[in-house]
Parts: sequence; C-alpha cells; structure tokens
Amino acid sequence: MSAETLRDEDLRLMELLRHMREELERPIPHLEALRLDLERALELLRVRNEALLRARGTLVQADPLTGLLSKEAFGEALAQVHQSGEVFSLVWVGLDGLSQVTRRLDPGVVEEALRRVGQLVRRALRVSDIAGRVGEVELALILRGISGDRAFGVCERLRVAVLKYPWQTLHPELQLTLSLGFASRGDEPSPEAVAERARRFLAEAVDSGGNQTFPGLYY
Repeated sequence: MSAETLRDEDLRLMELLRHMREELERPIPHLEALRLDLERALELLRVRNEALLRARGTLVQADPLTGLLSKEAFGEALAQVHQSGEVFSLVWVGLDGLSQVTRRLDPGVVEEALRRVGQLVRRALRVSDIAGRVGEVELALILRGISGDRAFGVCERLRVAVLKYPWQTLHPELQLTLSLGFASRGDEPSPEAVAERARRFLAEAVDSGGNQTFPGLYY
C-alpha cells in the first residue's frame, strides 16, 4: 500500500470519526448509523495495521477461508514481535469438534463456518492484534501489549462470541466452540518457546472438556 493510499485512508477515517461525533451530539443518537460507521472505521484501522506490518518487512499472506494470516505469515509476524522486545501474549485456539463434524457435512458448509469464525475473530480482537490460521482447525493470536488477566479477557470475549453465534442457521448439526491456551512472552528466549507453552495450555483446555480458556483467570 503506497503512502498516497494510506493518506487517503487517513482522510476517510477522520471523516468517519467526525460523523460519529456529530451523531453522538444529537439528542437521540442514531445507534445503527453509529454502529456501521464504527465497523467501517475498525476495518480501515485493520487495513492500516496490515500495511504497517508490510512496511516493517512482514509479507502478509491471507488464508483464503478465514481471511486471517497464513501459517507462514503468522510465523513471520510472531518472530518480528518477539524480536522487538515488546510485551505480548500468544494464544493458540482450537475449534472444538469441528474435524469430527466435517466428515458428515458438505464441504461448502465447513468452508462457510471457517469464514464466519474468521469474521468473529477480527471483530473480537483489537486493531493492534494479529491473527492467523496455523492448522486445519487451529488458529493463533498475538495480543500485543497485554498479558495475564487482560489477555484472558480478550480470549473470553472471543470464546463467548463463538459460543453464542447461531451456528444452527448454517446447519442444524453445527455448534462450534473454542478452546484457548495463552502464554505471555515472559523470559522465553524464542517465539517457538512461547508457542510451545501456548499449545500446552490449549491441550489442557481440550482435555478439561473444551469450550474454555486455559490458564483461567485464577489459575
């Protein structure tokens, strides 16, 4: 994305935020209009975040189903964030039971389910966060600048969003939930070490019955 395009995106974002302010100043706010403006503003910020990652040397490649980063691009982003020295939490996400259900469902239904999961992930995360598809039914998230209970809160927001989504409207047998394991960078010497801890916590969440974030808030 060129500097000229980024400048145009900035102007569009400023105009959206100005319009949102005007709506809030009205006696009876038009909440639906505000919601649409907010979604557009968040999408612009997401595009800018990806552009900044490209500018820093990360090749952003999208997974065609979820719209999240591919496994390779996510690995590059993780290495870059770890090398920067900043605080972050790494989350490994499993889609509970999807691999078993897919054997009975039309491939088109499965693909649409993955597409919708990708949408829910993008809505639940902050603009600065990074998400990728790292396996057939596994996702991974980089939550920048947070750890501990704040990272747990983001994980739970995503878990509940997937839990409450009306999957039966897509197929009567479909009910997706998430298991999540997260680990903060701490003193780990490599991104692979952080990923290993996150995957271990994901395995504990799955072994404990799924549909939960591990470690929990009071673990």
